[in-house]
Amino acid sequence: MDDDDPPPTQPCGFSEAEVATIDAARTILREHARSTAALHSWPLLTDYLALNAICERAEVFRVLLLDRKNRLIQDKIMGRGSLVHVPVYVSEVVRAALVFDASALILCHNHPSGDPHPSDADIELTRKILEACKLMEIAVHDHLIVGFGREKAAFSMRSAGMLDN
Repeated sequence: MDDDDPPPTQPCGFSEAEVATIDAARTILREHARSTAALHSWPLLTDYLALNAICERAEVFRVLLLDRKNRLIQDKIMGRGSLVHVPVYVSEVVRAALVFDASALILCHNHPSGDPHPSDADIELTRKILEACKLMEIAVHDHLIVGFGREKAAFSMRSAGMLDN
């Protein structure tokens, strides 16, 4: 599923009006990311990612493909998994970047448990994607993990000093 596909209908405890509001907000934030540099509006970007994950009961791994001015080209779902794992193939992430002529990526996935801290598997996958992208001269700006506990929380591997490219 890409960003132009409708989100899956899921019973997540919201009324029809609330779901319509969430969908409208998601559309507005996605269009904002397309028209301005995503990195200049970090709170809006994390809100967009949180809105995409709010009803997910399983992990979903997405890649935000960015152009040279860091504007959103495509929001690509790379995998849907279980409550604690999502299979992602490094080659498919790099392939998507090449197909869409992306010069940079922002990786993101959710943790339905609510804890946004990365697992060892998250860290290892990120390391592998960084290595592959470096060979292809594609920047990886961050890997964000969105969790919902008592409130929305997002963990940035870049802010935590875990990315070195």
